[in-house]
Amino acid sequence: MRRIFHIVFFMTFCLCVKSQILVIPDVHGRTFWKEAVEKNPNLPVVFLGDYLDPYSAEKISEKDALVNFQEILEYKKANMERVTLLLGNHELHYLDMELEFSRKDTVYASFIHDMLYENLLLFRLVTFAQGDSKTFLFSHAGILKPWLNKHFPNVANNVNDVCNALNNKLSDESTITTFINEALMDVSKVRGGEDEAGSCVWADVDEHNGKNGFPSNVYQVFGHSQLKKKAKTKKWYADLDCRKAFVITADGTIKDVK
Repeated sequence: MRRIFHIVFFMTFCLCVKSQILVIPDVHGRTFWKEAVEKNPNLPVVFLGDYLDPYSAEKISEKDALVNFQEILEYKKANMERVTLLLGNHELHYLDMELEFSRKDTVYASFIHDMLYENLLLFRLVTFAQGDSKTFLFSHAGILKPWLNKHFPNVANNVNDVCNALNNKLSDESTITTFINEALMDVSKVRGGEDEAGSCVWADVDEHNGKNGFPSNVYQVFGHSQLKKKAKTKKWYADLDCRKAFVITADGTIKDVK
């Protein structure tokens, strides 16, 4: 029997696709995503955020990273029903210009700010896909139950409710900046902050210890905590932030894009 993957993009559409999803972890100006989408032209694609702010050691200029991000936006616009763009922590200090943390592009910051808000409807904070026996919940850094309970005490463990609650915070600039400062900038001591748990764009992989409060069939997929070469896959989650793309099959297999 042919496996079917039901992938749900809130406030946009609901799509059923065959077998696999292509996942693009943290970009930071890197172009590995281009070869991955060329090799998998018909798969749904989920970008996990962090498009800008390249690492100096990788010899990617801020201008090159910006051009790369513009190409990602154009790719999304050309494939609206197949591509999902999630936001990461490195988008926050452009959405709220009062913020500034590591590697912010101060030269093009105003341009990036305007570009993000002009294309706001293209972005989500979270999305999910239904596999054979698991529900895959995608975000930039993973959702920790203490953070969710703190800011959304009336939201159930149902991933539909969680995704709607978070994505509804992307309605306009005022709502977004308030949510950034009240919730998305929560950072735990693991990352040098003082909060009990990091937000869905700041949580560290080491905060995801054991089951995190979701039903047992919910499997979280995120990036954010950079790894050297190999994805970190555990019983309840997968951290894919290792500078390459991955494919997730309906039965839950996660494999590198060759």
